[in-house]
Amino acid sequence: MIIVTCCVFVLLLVRCHADECSYPFRRVGKGCYLIQKDKTSGDEAFAKCLRRGVYLANFETLNEALLVKYELLKMNTGLHYYFGGRNINRYKPGGDWRWIKKNGEMVKMTYFAFDTGEPNGSLSSSEDCIMFHASRRYRIHNIGCGGSYGGYICEK
Repeated sequence: MIIVTCCVFVLLLVRCHADECSYPFRRVGKGCYLIQKDKTSGDEAFAKCLRRGVYLANFETLNEALLVKYELLKMNTGLHYYFGGRNINRYKPGGDWRWIKKNGEMVKMTYFAFDTGEPNGSLSSSEDCIMFHASRRYRIHNIGCGGSYGGYICEK
């Protein structure tokens, strides 16, 4: 009887661990990400992640962003990838960039790692979404949220 109880307990631990970050998600550093190659808009990417019960990736630290950038460089798909940063105020010079969480909470970005000349949106040409830009070796760029410019990265 004790052996059966121990076996069930061990199986539950293994199952919980396996569900933490399993295919099609991948472990990158401490994060668990789904890197999708289908071209979509920033708004569609946001919705697609939510339908899976996850959210567009938030890179709260520069180290986390650099690890994912390195993963994209290794994949070498040539695609741009949306992730979860949004400009919530076009009237503020440089914008007001926030991470959008699964529950809709907005968290101010604690680092500013845009590529040279970025962010460059304006009132007349809004670029309120954020992505890793393939032709710039996956440096961070702001871009319009409505065009189908690339894939996207979800996070658990």
